[in-house]
Amino acid sequence: MNETGNEETEDKKKVQVISKLHAILRPFLLRRLKEDVEKNLPSKKEIILYARMTEDQRKIQEHLLNKSLITYLHARSEYGKAMKTRLENLMLQLRKNFNHPDLLQSQFEISYHYPPVEKLMEQCGKFQLLDRLLKHLRARNHKVLIFSQWTRVLDLLDYCLSESGHDMCRIDGSVKLHDRQRQIKDFNDPNSNLHIFLLSTRAGGLGINLTAADTCIIYDSDWNPQMDLQAMDRCHRIGQTKPVHVYRLCTSHSAECRMLKVAFDKLKLERVVIEKGQFHQERTNPGFSKESELLALLQQERDEEEELVQSDEISESNLLKLLDRRDMINDSLKVGGAGTDSLPLKGPGWEIVVRGGQVGGMLSSIEGYKEYDDKNL
Repeated sequence: MNETGNEETEDKKKVQVISKLHAILRPFLLRRLKEDVEKNLPSKKEIILYARMTEDQRKIQEHLLNKSLITYLHARSEYGKAMKTRLENLMLQLRKNFNHPDLLQSQFEISYHYPPVEKLMEQCGKFQLLDRLLKHLRARNHKVLIFSQWTRVLDLLDYCLSESGHDMCRIDGSVKLHDRQRQIKDFNDPNSNLHIFLLSTRAGGLGINLTAADTCIIYDSDWNPQMDLQAMDRCHRIGQTKPVHVYRLCTSHSAECRMLKVAFDKLKLERVVIEKGQFHQERTNPGFSKESELLALLQQERDEEEELVQSDEISESNLLKLLDRRDMINDSLKVGGAGTDSLPLKGPGWEIVVRGGQVGGMLSSIEGYKEYDDKNL
């Protein structure tokens, strides 16, 4: 038997094992989704926006990989070698650099003053992309949630946005319950001028109702994709009346892209084991999971368009098209609208993730795209 035949046999064996697992779990597991409780829940669209690395970020990444960053930052510091610090866990330090180089540089500075806003913007590709995005969202009167795992990132965002004239609220692990409730109430007030809410992913991603917002920005992704999905659900939940856009920021050609791939694999595992088992009320037909669907999920296919989406930063004209939500007003989700200005699912600097509702999206290679196309062809 040739190599292709062996692979097909192994895949079919895996499908049989998964089908047996579904049969075992089905009597004990019932899964209710938001769409089962609220039939008129507005659509959600997730869009990954890719930011370019700045020259500062490239240099820091190079020194991190060469294990020479401490020497490099000491040489740049006006205080010489007055500060002593250790940089361990390479992946963690790379992620800090992608979020903002100041997360690393500040460890080598004695001064507690922030650099000028212009310098902070110049140093970080994500900050530049976020600034462009927020200007357009504010002009359209969208209320925005911004999630990050680093309170230091929230500090920098708070400083830059305040200096730029944005009004905002903030919740992280240090905010007391009374202050949380007050800020949530103020933000949800229709007459409030507050249009940005900064939240830490862990402290602000669970048990908070912020349906006044119709836009969620994931500034940095979590290794656990469920944490990001919970963060999105602060605004895309029962009580929401408007279509929701989720923007996930990612640095092109970086370790962050690898993080998204890992998170995708975790979601795919959940999709194979749980979602394809159809543990839903009124959807527990054992024959519902098609063998072809499971086989498609188990097969790893290289994304040939990966280079395209990371090849450049999104243009201003395409960004304006992505911000358009008219295609989401109808009950049935349509991608890109019907006009000539509609965008494909992928392009230089962006990637649209469409998953019609169960656990949200992650990457376009998730099978939800195929299901969407099959239903709408």
